[in-house]
Amino acid sequence: MLALNGVQLQGRLADINLRAEGGQSIHVLGANGAGKSSLLSAIAGVLDIDGGAIILKDKPLTDYSLASLANQRSLQTQQQWTAFDLTVAESLQFSQPASQLPDELEIALEISQFLSRKVNALSGGESRRVHLARTFLQVWPMLEKGQGIVLLDEPTQGLDFRHQHLLFELIGKLTARGNLVITSHHDLNLAYRYASHVWLLRDGHCLYQDNPVTCMS
Repeated sequence: MLALNGVQLQGRLADINLRAEGGQSIHVLGANGAGKSSLLSAIAGVLDIDGGAIILKDKPLTDYSLASLANQRSLQTQQQWTAFDLTVAESLQFSQPASQLPDELEIALEISQFLSRKVNALSGGESRRVHLARTFLQVWPMLEKGQGIVLLDEPTQGLDFRHQHLLFELIGKLTARGNLVITSHHDLNLAYRYASHVWLLRDGHCLYQDNPVTCMS
């Protein structure tokens, strides 16, 4: 589903060679500045690389239009602020014009209770859950088919322990359906419990790509 061949990004990524398949939950680990956010942004096609190639579903990433990419993959960045004075319900309409959240998202994110509140008036954890909902909703039709790709950059920031585990349980259900989810964070315990594969980055290099048990033993 995804291949990175000699990907270079000056000062951020160096000769990255990685493979990912549908059905995998990949956790990207590394210290601050290791290149995790740059890697996810490059895979999403919102950050141009300086060398190498990224192949998405047997097609070079550069061959996709932005509109086509938006239907194939979604990226949740660390930034949560919104410039518009919207309610949660209005904000979600930008991602998927549906009357209500899919049950799987509501069970994991529990946001129906504040749909009428303004996004910018939410707590940090509540806001994070709304942005996660928008990220999943963007490609929900593909996720239902088991063909979606979701990229999450430190999604557990601001989430309490309960919602962290609810999130990764949701990811487990989505990957069991055949989707690919790549998540960056700093929690080794979460990676050990929920990751099918780990990518370990340091100074823009990938030092390890395999299962979490081998990585942490």
